[in-house]
Amino acid sequence: MNNINIFDLKDIKIESQVDDIVGWVTTTRNHGGLLFIELRNYEYVIQAVTDKPDDFPQVKTQYLVSLSGLLTKRTKENINKVQKYGDREIIISNLDIISTSKTLPFQIEDNLDVDEQIKLQYRYLDLSRNEMHKNIKMRSSVFLGIRNTMSKMKIDEIDTPTLIRSTPEGARDFIVPSRKHSSKFYALPQSPQMYKQLFMLSFFKSYYQIARCYRDEDSRKDRQPEFTQFDLELPFAEPTHIQNIIEKLIKNIFTECMDIDIAIPFEKITYENSILKYGTDKPDLRINSEIVDITNIFADTNIEIIKKELSNNHTVNSFITKKVVSRKDIDQLDKDLKELGSKGLGWFVIKSNEISGPLTKLLTEEEKVEIIKLVPNGGTVFFQAGDPISVNQYLDYIMRELTIIEDKNEYKFVWIDQFPYFEVENDELIPSHHPFTSPENFDVFLEDPNKAKALHYDLVLNGIELGSGSKRIHDPIQQTKVLKKWGLTQEEINERFGWFIEALSYGSPPHAGIALGIDRLLSTMLNTESIRDVIPFPKTQTGYDPLSNSPSTLDKNALNEYGLNYKEEN
Repeated sequence: MNNINIFDLKDIKIESQVDDIVGWVTTTRNHGGLLFIELRNYEYVIQAVTDKPDDFPQVKTQYLVSLSGLLTKRTKENINKVQKYGDREIIISNLDIISTSKTLPFQIEDNLDVDEQIKLQYRYLDLSRNEMHKNIKMRSSVFLGIRNTMSKMKIDEIDTPTLIRSTPEGARDFIVPSRKHSSKFYALPQSPQMYKQLFMLSFFKSYYQIARCYRDEDSRKDRQPEFTQFDLELPFAEPTHIQNIIEKLIKNIFTECMDIDIAIPFEKITYENSILKYGTDKPDLRINSEIVDITNIFADTNIEIIKKELSNNHTVNSFITKKVVSRKDIDQLDKDLKELGSKGLGWFVIKSNEISGPLTKLLTEEEKVEIIKLVPNGGTVFFQAGDPISVNQYLDYIMRELTIIEDKNEYKFVWIDQFPYFEVENDELIPSHHPFTSPENFDVFLEDPNKAKALHYDLVLNGIELGSGSKRIHDPIQQTKVLKKWGLTQEEINERFGWFIEALSYGSPPHAGIALGIDRLLSTMLNTESIRDVIPFPKTQTGYDPLSNSPSTLDKNALNEYGLNYKEEN
């Protein structure tokens, strides 16, 4: 069979015979004995027609067929201006069915309104839609862009193992039993972290990898149990070296894949300033608003809840919008904030120089004047009183909820650095980063961990954290002390990390690196609703795969072969 792809029809003259055009049937229409078949190939769509439908086998949607006929020009009123070959059609002389198809569970069309569980169950059909094709092809282009850029920079692509020793890195490991080593287990890597650091003492000048990673995390929005990240590690590098490379990489990717020019260098903001100005360490700089400290307005206030917070040296911070927000929307925001942990939403609506809100009657005349000055032409002042590190997150939520991003193709990158090494959770110090991150000052780290900062940096795009990097610990003694600060005993350190610390004992150079989530980058580039839209075969939010019904059980023979047993729990 001499197959001609539809996109090759540009080389065929009108009123010429074409043979063995192969494609999938997208629609059929029978208009009074005149049968129209719309045929789709890998690139384009072409219409075929016959006035003798009974002379050919009956076809349905998604049938794969081969047809021959005369390529003709459509009449002017019948031209489809949207399709590539909408100005021509094939008058069928022969039609053969190559493959039939069952009735489709959903129509293969863009803007599909179907339950995600169904789409993932039939992912191979979902992937054939134009918008999914675009997403997956962009994924391929980004991979190629990464490799092209790294090759030009002479940075080596080196791979790391998939079966490793289980080590704590922030999430639970996926465990793999070993048949040959009874009662022993591998783990799937949460990242190639320790292995890429080992390359630094193996006389490699550079390392990068497009790595598959696995984390057995509880259900969270836009997280996947298996994901893909870009890893980079360089010896004798400072954070600025890594950031410069990443900026050039991002710029090249956007130029090659989307023909968009990204300005570099990216803006840099310290963690503390980011929290104070935006209420988050993942600011969306497309939002042209900042948190405003209005504590001075309430210096002599009669409002007890504010007075109490000010007595504890806290502040009153606000998000101010020129929009007069409806009471319905305010009540919904109040409900949302309480679910997030806020004590409640404070607000004043200013309209025609008049203030309304539940606390208005407690305001002094001076306070009213100052509040009106915030939005002289009317608007809404939302506020929270308390420790800014805690309450600013609620104002960030309000900003994101009320701000409409006009330009979906605007991309704002920012580096966040000078993170605290530890964060407080349930009155306990919890490490903010993986245990191989170097403290900014090791003496401070040991003596006053509350004040310790990490040589850690995040890259944020449009409010999405793309990834994290740091300068690594290369001294085995310091690495041991850091792990002890994590709460591990010397015995646990020897058991879990002894092999790694041993490696650091053989002339390890200073080094730094970063890992960027490729799925997140793609999702943000394409403005998709979820990272699942840019992963060929993703899992659901709970980690389930409707396509293959996995995870699944093993029969007793397989369990016995691995020396395993399990107990059923409701």
